[in-house]
Amino acid sequence: MKRKFYNRDLSWILFDNRVIDQAYDSDVPLLERLRFLSIASNNLDEFFRVRMHNIDSMVINNKTEKRTDLTGDEVLNLVYEFNSRNIAKQYKKYEASMQDARDRKLFYILKYDELKDSEKKTVKKYFNKKILPRLDMQRFSKTYKYRRNLNLLMETPHHIYTSPIPEDLDRLVETGVDNHYILIEDVIRNVATDLIRKYKIKKTYVFRVTYDQNKPYDFLSKDMTDDEYLNKMINYVDTRELRNIMRVEFACNGESHSREYFAKLFDVSKKSVYKIPGPVDIKFLNTLFKRYRDHEDLVFPPFKALKWNPSKNILDYLRHSSLLVQYPYDSYSVFIDYLEAAVHDPKTTKILITIYRTEKDSDLLRLLKEAAEKGIKVTAIVELKARFDEVHNIEVTKFLREAGVQVLFGDKVNKVHSKICLVLHGDNRGYVQVGTGNYNAITANGFSDLSYFTSNQMYIDDATRFFDHLINETKVEYNLLVTSPDGIKNMIIENICLATEAYLRDGQGGVFMKVNGLTDVEIINAIYKAARQGLPFRMIVRGPCSLKIGICGPKEDIRVKSIVGQLLEHSRIFKFQYGNDHTDVWISSADMMTRNLDRRVELAVPIVEEKSKLKLNKIINTFLKDTENSYWLDSDGDYVKEEKDNGISAQQTWLSRLKWRKYIKTN
Repeated sequence: MKRKFYNRDLSWILFDNRVIDQAYDSDVPLLERLRFLSIASNNLDEFFRVRMHNIDSMVINNKTEKRTDLTGDEVLNLVYEFNSRNIAKQYKKYEASMQDARDRKLFYILKYDELKDSEKKTVKKYFNKKILPRLDMQRFSKTYKYRRNLNLLMETPHHIYTSPIPEDLDRLVETGVDNHYILIEDVIRNVATDLIRKYKIKKTYVFRVTYDQNKPYDFLSKDMTDDEYLNKMINYVDTRELRNIMRVEFACNGESHSREYFAKLFDVSKKSVYKIPGPVDIKFLNTLFKRYRDHEDLVFPPFKALKWNPSKNILDYLRHSSLLVQYPYDSYSVFIDYLEAAVHDPKTTKILITIYRTEKDSDLLRLLKEAAEKGIKVTAIVELKARFDEVHNIEVTKFLREAGVQVLFGDKVNKVHSKICLVLHGDNRGYVQVGTGNYNAITANGFSDLSYFTSNQMYIDDATRFFDHLINETKVEYNLLVTSPDGIKNMIIENICLATEAYLRDGQGGVFMKVNGLTDVEIINAIYKAARQGLPFRMIVRGPCSLKIGICGPKEDIRVKSIVGQLLEHSRIFKFQYGNDHTDVWISSADMMTRNLDRRVELAVPIVEEKSKLKLNKIINTFLKDTENSYWLDSDGDYVKEEKDNGISAQQTWLSRLKWRKYIKTN
């Protein structure tokens, strides 16, 4: 029997392949190609730190995945196979890009033997002064935690030694000649002659160990006070240890040792060991991108996002019209203008906001502090469980509390992943903003997200109920908003059923869905059920997708694609068509993944005001027309890019329009 679902982790690795594929696009400038290769490395690091523990647990406990009938060993083998393919593709383009940089006389990453005598003297001096005092030779131990990103493994006739490579030193060592660099590990391997002689070192390897860092929050309880929760989270961060080894990488360097050697050395499966055909960890390419991005022909053309017209008060505008903006084509500063106008509005009595991830030195935090100092009652629901941002969010909590902001943690078991900012006047009227992305000025410049602003009282009332639910744990009912846990999944399934009924009744109906991940079994089964009846589905799933094509019979009309391009697609959009003249469109903070739908506090919002609804439909249609950045899912689970003459890129369509306007249209 054909399996109904595709393994989400393998699908995730296929997404990383699509990222690497951007570096093979001849229309992508050189430095942007390097950036994509760096992003792919960063993505894979996160995969092994966060996702791999599930597969490791399956292997250890000899379990089989219920969705796919794959054993843990089978999944591990496929992960290695997929990643090995990706790595070979990634490093092939790395070598080609380095040669391209040389040909353009842009920069050179040289081997030691390629250095001039004067350069060798420079790097030897650097080694003796900066590196040598920091090398810490230790006997190899399987129980030692290799916390540094890169390490040396050195074989002698009698022992094996290791030493971490200092992380605070630049990976790219300058040689004294402009634009000439050598990697720090190559400096050590070639210059540490005294060290090599002293220890009788015969072979030297550069290696890296990746550990499981997805330690569970096993202290959570709804009964904890906010202070107890904060203290336990501080203790969690302070005591978070590296767990099992998920991956070992080593640079081959023409040496004789194989993956079996490192597997035995670290007591891991051979399928967890990767022989790298180049430098281990090429995230340093992002450093090159930053150093040389002033070469305009080597990066994507800069663009100026549309801003709010400073001659108009945004709150005055929202009193009579809603506003839908799309980052980064519309500037994130629109949200800051909204919040600043609220802080300076004498009618404002309350500001309530959820915070998941925000940047350091944030204008958001500055404005919340200013509001509290002015006597406005400010309440921030800060999510401490934002993975790997726990320390920053603890600092955000301290900053806001010192500023006089009431900081709460909402649902202490389920992550509060919603993006909502409510501004109230004393009469319970005001304004609300709901979005698909975080309040983060940095990610808003590179992530495609939606942000909706309105003074419609139905939204205000629902937003007030939402915060009342988070703060007071009250049960509430909404007019428009839908929340998870539970609600968003039910809404999606119910609307799929309604669209199916309309389609069966008059032949008109369909579903559009744009998400970052589609892995929830109940949602996928609802799609399968409707697809057997012929209901059309048009879906954009950027990352992991467990849905399979071609298993719903002759009436199936499902098209799934992933859009990968200059910007990271991050917005979540749903559209349900019921017959000829009835369509609902939604934006949401939630992906169609079980963790979002069952274990997070998420928001989904229908756009009912005609102007914003019309704009969202135009955005959907542009996404549907995209061919240039679209990879189509086929029945084998692979993603295929269709090459078309005069194809359309949704991202470039919107970027090109920025040339003709300065401010957001308000009429």
